[in-house]
Amino acid sequence: MNHSKNAEEFDDMDEWLRQFYEDPYAWYDETLPIDLYETSQQYIIEANLTALQPVQMMTVTLSACEFILSVKSADRTLNKQMMLPFYLNDKHIYTDFTNHILTVSMNKEANETPASFSFQFPL
Repeated sequence: MNHSKNAEEFDDMDEWLRQFYEDPYAWYDETLPIDLYETSQQYIIEANLTALQPVQMMTVTLSACEFILSVKSADRTLNKQMMLPFYLNDKHIYTDFTNHILTVSMNKEANETPASFSFQFPL
């Protein structure tokens, strides 16, 4: 009986768990890496879209604690969904798309008029 493959799978799982506990809101993959940062005044989500050039359409949906990103390039459409540890409905939200990096910044302070919304970036 060959146990070396099972041992390698456990090593891979240990590495994945270590990375998850060090940074649970980072998804590192080649196609659509997304990361969540926190400063003293803001939460910041960054998505690196350089692997999907040229991007034809991008849709961001923010509702309750959910962040959904849909990106369409010439040959494929990718979707990422991320549950956040805070509500988005009452935040001031700012976006930027520079050098194929999408940045969504949210102030930590609450906005008076909560709402759910979705928007598309013209590219």
